[in-house]
Amino acid sequence: MPHPAHIAFMAVPAHGHINPGLGLIAELTARGHRVTCAVTEDFAPQVAEAGGEPVRYDSTLPSAATQQEWPEDQAAAVLLFVDEMISVHPQLAEAYAADRPDLVVHDIGALQAPVLAHEWGVPAICLSPTHVRFEGIEEVFGFDDDPGLRAVHAKADAFFAERGAPLTFATLDQQRSVVAIPRSFQYFADSVAANHEFVGPMLTERKFQGTWRRSGDRPVLLISMGSAFTDQPELYRACLEAFGGLDWQVVLSIGRVVDPAVLGEVPPNVEVHRWVPQLDVLAQADAFLTHAGMGGTMEALHSGVPMIAVPQAADQFANAARVAELGLGVHLPKEDVTPEALREALHRVSTDPEVLAGAAAMRREIRAAGGARRAAEIVEAHL
Repeated sequence: MPHPAHIAFMAVPAHGHINPGLGLIAELTARGHRVTCAVTEDFAPQVAEAGGEPVRYDSTLPSAATQQEWPEDQAAAVLLFVDEMISVHPQLAEAYAADRPDLVVHDIGALQAPVLAHEWGVPAICLSPTHVRFEGIEEVFGFDDDPGLRAVHAKADAFFAERGAPLTFATLDQQRSVVAIPRSFQYFADSVAANHEFVGPMLTERKFQGTWRRSGDRPVLLISMGSAFTDQPELYRACLEAFGGLDWQVVLSIGRVVDPAVLGEVPPNVEVHRWVPQLDVLAQADAFLTHAGMGGTMEALHSGVPMIAVPQAADQFANAARVAELGLGVHLPKEDVTPEALREALHRVSTDPEVLAGAAAMRREIRAAGGARRAAEIVEAHL
């Protein structure tokens, strides 16, 4: 085992980017390393509970405080990350000026991290919470080679060049990376470069989220559209009509945007929350209706819970298709959502032997992938 080191962790301040790294932070600190975590105030408690030392900065990205929504347009979304890099880089350069790390571990969206690592002369390892590049990724994910996106990439490349970093947007995925999904969930895994190592999700207890306990012996259905795409009153009303009165305990998480009053009468077997401790609920759940964000998808698979995937934007469409393709649940396009379709999907994911077996098999694969332990070994090998 190497001597204790100072490792800096950097990620986009969003649940889908912070949460996948919490298990690695906990494992590294348990091994005696000091892990500083560049985060906004919103995520300081999470990294502190995992054993990391928060290094606070101000973000330009959408948050609960700003009430700003994430754009669905690809070029606009990537531009947010590029502008964030340009804003955050000087903040972290100053914050770490007298406390240089020995290595940087960073999320795929924290574009300032490999630049800072180059300037500090230390190695960097990427932590990918989602699919990595493969042959044909443009077709699968619907990436457009439009002028707007090329202009955004050029803006990033200009910043890299200004800082003297030997990087381009097109070559970012060539560095060593730890991938927090199971290998079989990756599209065309055989074509993925050898610098990517699949360790599966690295989950922690997240006591800061609180706890939840089922009431009685009825099966449990969790409904959540994550944290960024929760403005879905029509979907929530369709769920109340579909699942109200069934012999299920239904847990509906509606987020911060929707007024519960617009949902109408809530059936007795449904409980409505702004936020739920998702890992805790999934550990007791029998089905999960999700937008198929990668974070929630991995949390469900970690617990062996089959899914009804109703994607809303971005990579969620590819994730939902992958869930159906691998027999881990049902892909229900949002334009096809009706109370009848929802009930049919729930019946299938809770009774189909192939779906139940697929979810159980994926859970076993995740347990065997190594998770945070294997990721920590990879990090230590680069110290």
